[in-house]
Amino acid sequence: MKRMQLILETWQHEWLAQEAKKSGVSMSALVRQMLTEGIERRQNEGLDEDPLWGVIGLGEGPEDGVTSENLDEFLYNIDWRPKRAELPRVAEPGPTYEA
Repeated sequence: MKRMQLILETWQHEWLAQEAKKSGVSMSALVRQMLTEGIERRQNEGLDEDPLWGVIGLGEGPEDGVTSENLDEFLYNIDWRPKRAELPRVAEPGPTYEA
């Protein structure tokens, strides 16, 4: 957290003190809570009217099995998935060395 000083109107300070007492939290905690709510509301403002929401779910993919996970394989004919290293099994004998 960061410490910050701010100047409030007298009525704002009085309201904040009363509300904090009713809520059983400190004035600082109440200010942080109210600020978080205000930030979230501002960030969500207008998202309902965003035209991009209208295109979600409109498209249908082809039946060819191409997905975002395997697109490189189809475009470049290259398998980009990491290869698993072959490790010896516990029950298998290890390499033998001659002295």
